[in-house]
Amino acid sequence: MAGEEAELQDQESDMDEGPESSRTLVDIPIIPFEPPATGDGHDNAAKLGKVKTAIQSKVTQEEIAKFKVSLKGRLVSITLAFFLWKGSARTTNTRPVKDLDNLMKIMFDVLGKSPPGLGLIEEDSYVCEVYAKKELVDDESDEGLRIIIEEYQDEPMLGTLTQYYAKKAKAATS
Repeated sequence: MAGEEAELQDQESDMDEGPESSRTLVDIPIIPFEPPATGDGHDNAAKLGKVKTAIQSKVTQEEIAKFKVSLKGRLVSITLAFFLWKGSARTTNTRPVKDLDNLMKIMFDVLGKSPPGLGLIEEDSYVCEVYAKKELVDDESDEGLRIIIEEYQDEPMLGTLTQYYAKKAKAATS
């Protein structure tokens, strides 16, 4: 019985691994900041630029280069937390009603390698797991987002993707 309890505690501690786990490759909190969302399609390039600039204000170019190296050729799990100011009775505020998928779309474009992205995620297909949430905050100074990228383990998937992109690269040079 004592062995079963110890095993259960080990499993619980594995599930409790937070952003400080050894799997964490990137952890970028950006607060205060109003996370933009794609919407009617207007000014999406400006919104992408706004997020990219916000990330670059929190991490150095050297750190971004290190992130790229640590993420290269790895499957990843991405956690996106959006903290949206709920406003007040005196303000008209649409921030809390932003759609989660529209908030996420901007982030994937900024993390990706297509311009104007930062190139942290080499290929979208290397993203195997996504967790996202939006949460209301009382104070505008608490508004922002947090990006956590962790290593994801799936050897058959990694092998398939590695093989696919090697063939694609070979075909492009032929």
